[in-house]
Amino acid sequence: MPAVSFQNVSKSYAGPRGALRALDTVSFDITQGEFFGLLGPNGAGKTTLISILAGLTRASSGRVTVMGHDVVADYAAARKALGIVPQELVFDPFFSVRETLRIQSGYFGLRHNDTWIDELLHELGLADKAGANMRQLSGGMKRRVLVAQALVHRPPVIVLDEPTAGVDVELRQTLWQFIARLNREGHTVLLTTHYLEEAEALCSRIAMLKLGRVVALDRTAN
Repeated sequence: MPAVSFQNVSKSYAGPRGALRALDTVSFDITQGEFFGLLGPNGAGKTTLISILAGLTRASSGRVTVMGHDVVADYAAARKALGIVPQELVFDPFFSVRETLRIQSGYFGLRHNDTWIDELLHELGLADKAGANMRQLSGGMKRRVLVAQALVHRPPVIVLDEPTAGVDVELRQTLWQFIARLNREGHTVLLTTHYLEEAEALCSRIAMLKLGRVVALDRTAN
């Protein structure tokens, strides 16, 4: 069973000059435990594909599964298997870092999760910010909290949507060391990026999207 499967996924939006096709019959599987890269320029359809995977957008046609669960028919189970780090800095300004992670745990029905939360805070360089309000954090620190939120329920599949766009070198290295460790421990990782060197260093296989179509899919070496 693949960790993630995209089967003939298309997505069209109604535009002023007729339908705009964001994705055109995209098909590929990501195997369990793989570090997979999704590359492409802005507008290639990467974020649309991630939105469909996350259940935020519905495909016009085709099917997507996560660990065998259909993202439409079995949304709750599919979503529970996913940890998604979005591009945008979205956060609740009323809570501390630790409270934010406890609340996120609660969304997935997890209680008494503080041991793992402590480990996340330590690994992502947030331990000294655990009691700080989210509003007080720098952009880079908020990005770290988003990563911790995505990982708080220990999902088997981790999705990183352009996670290092505009972040400092230190965070980039911290993040990749930790994500590489989780991958070695068996987590599947899907990374979208337009940094080719990042994908080359981390990913075992890469798919390239262009104008909503897969134009290349191969092992990174090739």
